[in-house]
This record gives sequence, structure tokens and C-alpha cells, in this order.
Amino acid sequence: MILFTYARFFCLVGLLSLASARAGQVDLQESIRSLVEAEKGYARLGAEKGFRAASLVNFAADAVIFAPGIVNGKKFWQESKEDPVISWGPSFASVARSGDLGYTTGPAEFRKARGDEQPEGFGHFVSIWRKDSEGVWKVVFDVGVSHPKPPESKNEGMGYVPTATLSHPESAAADLEKARGELGESLTKGEGPAILACASDDIRIYRRGAIPLVGKTAAQKMLGTENWKTSRSRSGGGMSKTNDLAYDYGEYTSDHDGATERGIYFCIWRLASDNGWKLVVDLQKKAPAESK
Repeated sequence: MILFTYARFFCLVGLLSLASARAGQVDLQESIRSLVEAEKGYARLGAEKGFRAASLVNFAADAVIFAPGIVNGKKFWQESKEDPVISWGPSFASVARSGDLGYTTGPAEFRKARGDEQPEGFGHFVSIWRKDSEGVWKVVFDVGVSHPKPPESKNEGMGYVPTATLSHPESAAADLEKARGELGESLTKGEGPAILACASDDIRIYRRGAIPLVGKTAAQKMLGTENWKTSRSRSGGGMSKTNDLAYDYGEYTSDHDGATERGIYFCIWRLASDNGWKLVVDLQKKAPAESK
């Protein structure tokens, strides 16, 4: 598997990769380019028509969001009278080998009203996109975390393109179930070590109130000594047609020194060429305090 910059994607739009040159295979560079454009189009429509209207256009009928519990995103925005002012853009994207499922992530800014020059809040989003029957990208899962203003930095401008051939794709679904089970058992003994044990080298860690971390080394610094005993209850998820990219979401409960924390979790799994499933995204979002 190889990392390509978006600059290379756009410079090489007219060229075919070795993989896509073969009959019946997907042009993954084009798939990521189109996915990035879909996210950018969503953001542009949000700026023009409002976040609510843009979400209704871009969400699939079965899209899921946290508000703060697990709800149907399409229905939520159809019934909601809220229309938050959010600006955002993708800084990273990746797709499955089948080109039918992918994800985007990047920074977001929140404002009180349209036209406000300065944002009042900052965060990061993660969205799962799936192509519909007409080949159009639609959001099937959307989540975000808030955090302090991040330091000035350039966009990552990178995408992850899978190129290596999988050794045993027919057993991928069963292998993922096994990996989920092993992670779930390990989490109850210690959240940090459990996540690190199945993390990819480029894992992304999202926690409320913290600027997202990228890479296993950075994750080690945050989670290496984390001894929360965590249990996760899976509510749903999905998988690509080639069984090499999958996501899960649900609720979690963590206990540490007599303190209990509850909230929602979301993770993305990627199948490596050696048939091992690795976490590429792990997000936990503490539930808001109940109002008295």
C-alpha cells in the first residue's frame, strides 16, 4: 500500500494506475478524487444553503449521526429547526479496493451566525461515504469532536490508496469478527494497550477536547498509560464490497478509580495485505452531562 498526496492525484488524473489498467478493476485514484470532491461539494452547499439543507442533500436514507444518541441523520435534519453555521474541509481520505466505500476527515469551525469573521469553536469531523445505486457518493455516517483552536498548520493533503492484493479476502468478514471480539475483551482490561495492540501505523485518535492525533507513536503518548477499563456495545456498522474496509459504532462505558464515563464510540478498520485487520480511526465522545 502506498501513500499519495492529493497533488499527485490531481496531476495524474489523466493517467491510469497499474491496478486500474487491468480489466474490471477500480481506478482508486479517481475514486479518492471523486470522494474528496463530494466532501468539498457538501461543504460548499453548506456555506450557500446552510448545514441542514446540505446534509439533507448529501445524506443517504439510512445515514447515522449522534445527536447525542444514535439517530437517523436524514430524519433528524428533516425534523430539526436548528441550522448550525459550520465550515469544514477534508484533509485526508481513503477508499476500499472496491471503490464503493470510503471516509474523509478534516478540521471544522463553528460560528454563531453567518457572516461572523471569527469562529467560536473548533473541531474535527469523520464521515463515512458510500456510493448509491447510481454511483453517487452519499454520507452514511457522520461524527465530530470539538477541541481547542489548533495551531496553524498546512492541510495534510494526503490519501491512502490500497494497492496490494489481499491474500485471503474470502475469510475477511470472519477475521473481522474475531478482531472485534479480541479488541472488546482487551478493552475491559485496559483501553490504551488494547487500542494500540491493533492500531495501524497511521491510526487517528479522536477524543473530545483534544486535537486529533495521527500515527501510532503519537497515540502511544496519549494512550500508552491509559488504564480505563472500557466496554463497548456495538450498535451497527458497515463493510465494503471487497471486505477490506469496515466501520463500527455504538456506546461505551469506562471505569477508572471509581469514576464512570459513558458516551459513544466509532472506529474504522482496514484489512492489511497479510489479512490482519487494523484500526485506522478510533473515536470516543463522552456523553454530555445530563441537565437537572
